[in-house]
Amino acid sequence: MRFDSLTIVTPVKTPKHLENFVKLNEWLLKPNLFIVIDSGGGEIIRQYCWKYIKKDMSLWEARKLGYAEVQTKLILNLDCDVVPPENYVKEAYQILQEDQADAVSIHFQPIYTGHLEFGVSLWKTEILRRLYDYPPKPVEKLIKVGKSEWVLAFQSGFCECSYMWAKLISSGGRLETLPYRAKHLK
Repeated sequence: MRFDSLTIVTPVKTPKHLENFVKLNEWLLKPNLFIVIDSGGGEIIRQYCWKYIKKDMSLWEARKLGYAEVQTKLILNLDCDVVPPENYVKEAYQILQEDQADAVSIHFQPIYTGHLEFGVSLWKTEILRRLYDYPPKPVEKLIKVGKSEWVLAFQSGFCECSYMWAKLISSGGRLETLPYRAKHLK
């Protein structure tokens, strides 16, 4: 299914299930603009790409690089271990095209800790480029985890998903959540 105003951005780094990802998402990857930032192990996906960038970097640096290459109004974040439902993509695309939201989220299957998923989300390109600055600067506060184990607060509470949804809402952005669940490849 082709979406004229959409580019898919997928960072890849030592994927475990890339063949399944390609097979189950071919309906989406093949007809649409698809950018892959490959930090290792993503060569088999190259044939589907509009733009393929081979560069070793962190997940969030790869996302930023991919977002900078997008030339369409909308971005679909698509992690390389997830299969989104076709109806989610159709409905989210329509919501954004009709300017009813700035981003549309989805849940994983099963839902983990009640978080909305960022790795499978549709965004208006201009909004995502402006807001995306993950990871947040580490918080100086240390949190005790065990008898003698301490971690920075950022490591124990600011996942990319919650961080980006909070950033969108606090900026005055509009978030829509659809009642679909993506399949996480195991």
